[in-house]
Amino acid sequence: MKALIIAAGRGKRLKDLTKDKIPKPLIQVLGLSLIERVIFAAKDSNITEFVIVIGYFGRKIREKLGDGNSYGIKITYIENKQWQKGNAISVLKAKDLLRENFILLMSDHIFDERILRALVDYDIKSSVVLAIDRRKSLKGDTKVLEKRGRIVDIGKNIKESNCLDTGIFLCSPKMFSYLEEAVKENKTELADGIARAAKNRDAQIFDITQIESCTSKIKKTNRCWWIDIDTEEDLIKAEQYLIKEGKA
Repeated sequence: MKALIIAAGRGKRLKDLTKDKIPKPLIQVLGLSLIERVIFAAKDSNITEFVIVIGYFGRKIREKLGDGNSYGIKITYIENKQWQKGNAISVLKAKDLLRENFILLMSDHIFDERILRALVDYDIKSSVVLAIDRRKSLKGDTKVLEKRGRIVDIGKNIKESNCLDTGIFLCSPKMFSYLEEAVKENKTELADGIARAAKNRDAQIFDITQIESCTSKIKKTNRCWWIDIDTEEDLIKAEQYLIKEGKA
């Protein structure tokens, strides 16, 4: 199975760190860039082929990661010159390279490897399976309303919700058709395409809170975690998680 990583955006809310023409995926957390941490988490789930969509100063990402050989993986790059638009555009750029089920990841979401290990073996019965969390939503989170395991609605501003989008997906190629439909209506966010799949009863959830907790060396039970890196406060939180989990 291949993984598609979206790494085209600039990261406006981290402008103090990206203002020197550093793309957001290359921001470091405890010595590793965000995108490297995403790659290592995927590799831990036996994913070794990656398609990376680059945009804002994408050549720097290409220079950093190369062809993936030094990481023991294979990387194919696609450039999105419309990177200032929504992330659905970036996903669609990979349509011709992904003919089978694939994992979709964000380059600025770092997460517990257990989530992906469980998701890659999930029995996909819809065009998209979204890993969701049950924690209380924070400002900027993409909220999800699910009923009986199916997504009913998704978006940052939906009125009713009962879980959150973690930015980790298992997709079939049919997902591209929903994104194309959304883009034709000038709706360019990934959530817009998922909302279309949901209206067709073609979008499932994967509840990460159901993944068995593990016990760390300090004898505490740890639930699965994930962090969407949007602010410098998020970076601090990520460092704290990684130190706690012994992944510094």
